[in-house]
Amino acid sequence: MKRLISLKKYSLYIAAGLIVVIIFSFFFFTGKGEGSREPSVLKENKDIQVTLEDKQEKTEKEPSTIFVEVKGAVRKPGVYTFQSDARVEEAIQRAGGFTSKADSIEINQAAKLEDSMMIYVRKQGEAERETQTASADASTGVEKSEGVNVNQADAAELQTINGIGPAKAEAIISYREEHGEFQQIEDLRNISGFGEKTIERLKSQLTVK
Repeated sequence: MKRLISLKKYSLYIAAGLIVVIIFSFFFFTGKGEGSREPSVLKENKDIQVTLEDKQEKTEKEPSTIFVEVKGAVRKPGVYTFQSDARVEEAIQRAGGFTSKADSIEINQAAKLEDSMMIYVRKQGEAERETQTASADASTGVEKSEGVNVNQADAAELQTINGIGPAKAEAIISYREEHGEFQQIEDLRNISGFGEKTIERLKSQLTVK
């Protein structure tokens, strides 16, 4: 009888111990599961961030398409498409290369192409002709700014002045042939048709030098 009471007493302790072990195990494994889950989420977010950075870097590295016009002394002038990292040399090759009359000395074939860029290849001697034309235009501009010389201009040149027609131009030429060169613009008063107002208006366009 005493043994039966003793067993009942110990069974209560054993049951209480099992309950404690079960509760402890529940909280232990639950906490471990939550702890292991958090690094997984962080790792997933990190993987997403790395993937986005890789995509952005890849997009930046990928060359875009640009349009370039090649004209002048090349075999196939036109508009061509290139990658953004292409060079002028590639553009010349796409356009068929230089012609036999091309002046390629001013073409920097190592230069990088840009979108909407225009490459013009001059013909030999074209640069010199442009320089001569520019010089001639500059000289003409200087002469015009100084005014038309009434002592040297012919009838056609005199008629370029607003207010001087064929009759007045011939009158100026006749006067200087008869009386010699004009000493000053005001000497035009001696010619019929040139009054004070007309001379005042023509002063800025004429010279006696």
